[in-house]
Amino acid sequence: MNQKTLGIIIGGLLPSLLYGFSTITMKAGAKYNISTSSYMMIIGVVIFLVGLISTQIIESQESSLNTSAIALTIISGILWALGTTLVNYSIVNFNTPIAILTPLYNTNTLVAVLGGMILFAEWKIVSAAPVLIGTTLVVLGGIFLSKA
Repeated sequence: MNQKTLGIIIGGLLPSLLYGFSTITMKAGAKYNISTSSYMMIIGVVIFLVGLISTQIIESQESSLNTSAIALTIISGILWALGTTLVNYSIVNFNTPIAILTPLYNTNTLVAVLGGMILFAEWKIVSAAPVLIGTTLVVLGGIFLSKA
């Protein structure tokens, strides 16, 4: 298997399955009246533990902690936590169906694609046609499912 395919499986397909099942377990847990703040604190502890374990499992190249890397990591964590808090709050307090919510919050791919294309100049290394077609399908999917 080539590196590109392996990268797509490890960084795309497997996380897609994990995120999907994560949302299913979030909705299932909401039936037990866990508060959003408790949910987020428990998730935080679990993320910390997975981070500790992953340092033992994943061989990584040498890295350094510098102010820029730490700041961007903190911002990433804040953004993820706020987004997850809002998803959980909507499920717990409004019983919003995940069949509608998930496609809508996954339009985040549009933000990431645009950011990658502009901020990281990925437009130089990806084919524009598949990106435009995929983006159009994401937008259409969000529109259709929001009306379900």
